[in-house]
Amino acid sequence: MKHSNKSVPATSSMRNKDILSQFTDTCSYETLFLHYRGTVLPNVLVPVTLFSAYSMWYVIFAGHGLAPILSSSLIPILTMVIAGMIGLRTNTSYDRFWEGRKLWGGLVANVRNATRLLWFTVTKNDKIDEDEREDPDPENEEVKKAIRLFIAFAIAVKHRLRDEHGVGYLDLRDLIPYVYRKFEEKHELALEKDESQHSSSSEAVISEKKPILNRKLSSILKEHSDIHNLPVDITHMLYNYISMFRKQGRLDLSTFNTIISLIHSMTDILTGFERILSTPIPLAYSIHLKQMITLYCMALPPQLYENLGWYTVPITAIATFTFFGVDAIATEIENPFGFDINDLPIDDYCSNLRKEIESLFEERPLDPVQWNKKSE
Repeated sequence: MKHSNKSVPATSSMRNKDILSQFTDTCSYETLFLHYRGTVLPNVLVPVTLFSAYSMWYVIFAGHGLAPILSSSLIPILTMVIAGMIGLRTNTSYDRFWEGRKLWGGLVANVRNATRLLWFTVTKNDKIDEDEREDPDPENEEVKKAIRLFIAFAIAVKHRLRDEHGVGYLDLRDLIPYVYRKFEEKHELALEKDESQHSSSSEAVISEKKPILNRKLSSILKEHSDIHNLPVDITHMLYNYISMFRKQGRLDLSTFNTIISLIHSMTDILTGFERILSTPIPLAYSIHLKQMITLYCMALPPQLYENLGWYTVPITAIATFTFFGVDAIATEIENPFGFDINDLPIDDYCSNLRKEIESLFEERPLDPVQWNKKSE
């Protein structure tokens, strides 16, 4: 008897249709054109308003013969130069954005590989009898702590990229070993106490100086954090954990070397993140580009009025919106690790990674023979 397979293509077709409809709904012309959140409109509203008013002022004065009229031959030359500079600026910023995404993808892959190897290859200590093992098994808990340190590395990298220092974050505290956490908190309290000794005893003076003291303390904590790089410290903890498992005979040499290589790769990825963060676009280039765009928009009305008349005003507004908008986009994405809507969603990356890795701890049969057995 033959079985019909018509339902399979139908299901696949429906699934593809749903995916396509989701894409078209997200990227439809009406949705994108009328969308405000995530655009650079707030950044370009001021220059567009100013240049629109300037072009209107020029048209009024030129209509009474009180403003000079220039030849339009300069427009093609200036447009080519500015378009080339804006293209280079945008490509440079997007390269940084895309490199940040690739580095984060590599970090997630390394954490997945390392945690899988730890969870499935670290064996029990043969020196302890099965009857003497506690519940929960302390050896298994040590493996979980090591795995959570890999999660902590990704979250610590996120906070470091955002210039957030210390360990006192809700998504990080329970992943860091207690001893290290208490050391960091003790050091921060000592710094705060040292700063408070320099404050005035008068409540009025304290009230006035408190913001300054907070900035000073934040600066000191930042310097302390630069010395004690939390992601790097976590790699040291991970190395100690992996070495302990190896010395206990619970990890074979090949797997040990593989996990150590993954930790080295994570350090390289951290360095790549720091390279993006500490290498800004040259200031002279950014300033010169903005100056050229400003001069170009100022030169538009004298060159357009003779042929366009009052249409000079909307054309100038559109040109200002275009050039300043592209420059604003490039500025926004050159550092993709912040909180802007167009930045990389690294909070979601870390949250999803943590859920995925901690799902390993759920009770499930590891023996393939048991996978197809029905529970009685």
